[in-house]
Amino acid sequence: MCLKYTLLKILVCAGTLAAGQDFEADSVYYTPISKQAESKRAPKQIFKDTVKNNQRFAYYFTVQSGTLIGDGPSELLVGCTDCDQSKEITFSAATIHGITIGRKLRTGLGIGFDTYKEWKTLPLFGSVSWDILGTKNIHALFIQANYGWSKPWRDNLGWDNPTSTEGGRMASAVVGYRIKYHDATVSLSIGPKTQRLYRHYESPTYYYLSDGTVVEGTPNKTTIKEDLGRLMISLSVGWK
Repeated sequence: MCLKYTLLKILVCAGTLAAGQDFEADSVYYTPISKQAESKRAPKQIFKDTVKNNQRFAYYFTVQSGTLIGDGPSELLVGCTDCDQSKEITFSAATIHGITIGRKLRTGLGIGFDTYKEWKTLPLFGSVSWDILGTKNIHALFIQANYGWSKPWRDNLGWDNPTSTEGGRMASAVVGYRIKYHDATVSLSIGPKTQRLYRHYESPTYYYLSDGTVVEGTPNKTTIKEDLGRLMISLSVGWK
């Protein structure tokens, strides 16, 4: 009987020790690490995507508004002693619709409206931009190039009344910074912009025959080319 009680006590003590060891092991294994301690140990990565996006192609659009700052006509084929060379600050606007390819490349087509002191233009252009630094879903430092052709018309003609006007190439290259919140984007950019325009003039010529008759000859034709160089500063809002 005494031996029986002794064996029973030994079994109870062994079970108690085993349970205590399991509890301690479990408590050590499941001890949580505080988020504050974990954030201190993890290195900060500024340019890291917080949301995974494996979509290779995606639609985007932007609407921009800004200003053009610069001088009057800078390059002429013929004359222009009366051209205005003073500083100008005028208005510019455009919208671009296109696709993003991968995580950094954007291509699209745009239409705009630019004002100058004597001209207004409606440019149609292609656009390509590349994210130099940044993430697809937070922010990015980017470069963008636009190239196209403009439909022009003139204001404030005064004494100068060309027979016809013609548009030319439009080109711009900007550097900007884009911030994204969910699917909405806001960006600020700055860079040079050039616009080529033509003014065509035609004036009649006359000569006299031996009998005194006046005959109209081949008219004199003159073309003036203007390259308008500006600094463009613009703010854009968009989607994706």
